[in-house]
Amino acid sequence: MRDLSQIVLKPDDFEAMAQMCRLDMRFPADFQEWSALINAAGQQASEMAVHNEPLELEPYAFKAWCAKVGIVPSVDALRAYAIVRRQQDRAWTAGF
Repeated sequence: MRDLSQIVLKPDDFEAMAQMCRLDMRFPADFQEWSALINAAGQQASEMAVHNEPLELEPYAFKAWCAKVGIVPSVDALRAYAIVRRQQDRAWTAGF
């Protein structure tokens, strides 16, 4: 779950994400559980010496990405999205 570290989701956007991921039984039930998940991911990343850049999560961009790649929104889809976005951001800042 370390890939979820540093994901920033505004409290007002949580409900939209929860609705999108409603088929995933592992998706947090409320914003407090979401925060705990992100904190645990951050701790795991730290223990593994992984540094993730902050990634602001925009629910409808995530939903559009899921539709584009043909996957159902879920925690696992969010992990994949975070990995892809961070790789794209690194390539962009490196000048590729």
